[in-house]
Amino acid sequence: MSIDIKPGNTLIKSVNLYTNRMRKSRKETIKNDLSSFIQWLTISLENKSYDENTNLENINLNIIEPFFIEQYVKITNLKHSNQNASKKLTVARDYLNYIHTEGFTESNLGNHIRNKKGRRSGSVSLKSKVHEGDFVEISKEYHDSLEKELNVKYKEREDVVVDINKAAADKDFRENAPLEAAREKQGLIESQIKTIEETLRKSVIFNTKRSNKKNKIAQIGSKVTLEKENKRTKINLVASPEADVNLSKISLESPLGKALLGKGENDHVTISAPAGEIKYKIVKVT
Repeated sequence: MSIDIKPGNTLIKSVNLYTNRMRKSRKETIKNDLSSFIQWLTISLENKSYDENTNLENINLNIIEPFFIEQYVKITNLKHSNQNASKKLTVARDYLNYIHTEGFTESNLGNHIRNKKGRRSGSVSLKSKVHEGDFVEISKEYHDSLEKELNVKYKEREDVVVDINKAAADKDFRENAPLEAAREKQGLIESQIKTIEETLRKSVIFNTKRSNKKNKIAQIGSKVTLEKENKRTKINLVASPEADVNLSKISLESPLGKALLGKGENDHVTISAPAGEIKYKIVKVT
């Protein structure tokens, strides 16, 4: 039997009771800081299944499961800096402590909130320092596409946590295929996010206007027109992360890229290929 249930109403009532004892200015601040936590709990609780014997007139807060709290802690630490995450988690923990003290919950769910341990905001560990030689130059176009993709992955990260919560409502974890699939997807997304963030961290946007117009030479960011047997081909010289043969973006680390680097118009280059040597004439460099 399908039941239309609004556990969020119970949560809002508890928040009002919690904040009514506060000064007006602090009350608004706490309500604002609690809003994302209450919204998270509401979504999580609405994903739970309820049978026809559920007493809809008296839904207590014991239906909040530690799993929901732990997932909120995880995503808050991922989305925010140490300082902001600590603030949000402290507010949520104080609220959970209150509803336990007042008898709304049998156990103190606040014990499941632990602030992220890590370095202080603004400090940098030796392992995280990147030496100048570790940086790679990429185009602004590629940089923007990475940032766009990263934002998509951040949204997917939030969505998959909701999927995990839905699947976790099934208490039989032994044969919960949807839960296992959601967790595998979560692991893949986290790996993709880490890769993109690392690429952005080690990248700098190259200056496309730095070449000397009187002495045009092929370098990163150059558009080069090549001629081979009276047939012309246009390529872009890019860093290896940006390389895409289908888009005529050739890595500087490739044999052709290495041969072209530092060469100018009317120069000839030769590269070795499985089918033999290939000779090109550089027609134009921009």
